[in-house]
Amino acid sequence: MDAIDWSGAPVRRLLAVKLSSFGDIVHATPCLRALRAAFPAADIRVAVERRWRDVLACDPHIDGLVELASAPDLTPAFLLDARRALRAAGPTPFDVAIDLQGTRRSAACVYLSGARVRFGRGGFRPRWRTIVRPAPGRHAVVVCADVCRAGGVPVDDLAPALHTSPRDERAVDAYLDGVGLPRDGFVLVNPFSRWRSKDIPDAVAIELVAAIAREFGMQVLVTGGPDERARVEAIVQSARTTRVASLAGRLSLAQSLCVLGRGRLMVCCDSGPMHAAAALGSRVVAVFGPTLPEFTGPWGEGHVVVQAMRPPVQHTYRVDPDGSYMATNSAGRILDAVRTVLRNLPTVSLPRPRRVGPSRDAPRRSTP
Repeated sequence: MDAIDWSGAPVRRLLAVKLSSFGDIVHATPCLRALRAAFPAADIRVAVERRWRDVLACDPHIDGLVELASAPDLTPAFLLDARRALRAAGPTPFDVAIDLQGTRRSAACVYLSGARVRFGRGGFRPRWRTIVRPAPGRHAVVVCADVCRAGGVPVDDLAPALHTSPRDERAVDAYLDGVGLPRDGFVLVNPFSRWRSKDIPDAVAIELVAAIAREFGMQVLVTGGPDERARVEAIVQSARTTRVASLAGRLSLAQSLCVLGRGRLMVCCDSGPMHAAAALGSRVVAVFGPTLPEFTGPWGEGHVVVQAMRPPVQHTYRVDPDGSYMATNSAGRILDAVRTVLRNLPTVSLPRPRRVGPSRDAPRRSTP
């Protein structure tokens, strides 16, 4: 299909849909920058699951979020919730709705928006101007950009970027000071993913964090969500050093983003925190198993991927409940990658400009 010609009626209100998950939302941030550049006066909203709101809450390129409940599939309850949330987002219908996700739920949001121009990723979509079916072998960041480009919106800068608020940065300073941890310059380790088959095995994580603390004399912070708190505590206790500490379940998602941007290095598996850390400027050692880094690896320069055994297809993580691919990555091999990254960093860490968005207490930009 031909790209959409935007020289006709003005675009006053625009909806981008990217409901989940953590890393997938990070992949879409270059598109949000591009949409703002293409429609500088538009009121731009993003439909996102409520649990991920903090990933985009401070993005300066959008005017607000349409927050939806999480749902495993398209259900009547989801439709009612989406309809209510979209109506509450403004008194007039959207002019444009873009589906950056390509699921039944995201397509439903596009239809419910009432937009006169609809396009995006997906299969059969009646009355859409453009439908994008991703070409094989493309990184997830590029797939999102392909959707915008097909709609006539150029995406020149593909680097994902996240933003934090001054209030959350101050809260993290206070927390770290209160528990006697440095405010930045530490090594972060997050062994967890939403899929257990992508996790770094706990035994490997224990050996790894102890070795990093011992060899480099650096503070190691092991992160994770509330559900992983017990596993992190076990890793920290087994490491037997005060240079390894837990942050699991102790910070909000917004505050965790502040921490991810302060690390000198992050060691992690294929996960949302991996993409967030890279988007916030931290170097990443990414440990891969049942997924393919060319599709979902960390975006940007200076990162290192460790993968001892490659799967036949990207979605092998769905059929590897025992974590057999991740089990082939030894702590020694990961530690070699850590040495490589740290050796290539400046001896004295220069302060990185933090991508700080508008204060959560400040009003959003107004549009004509």
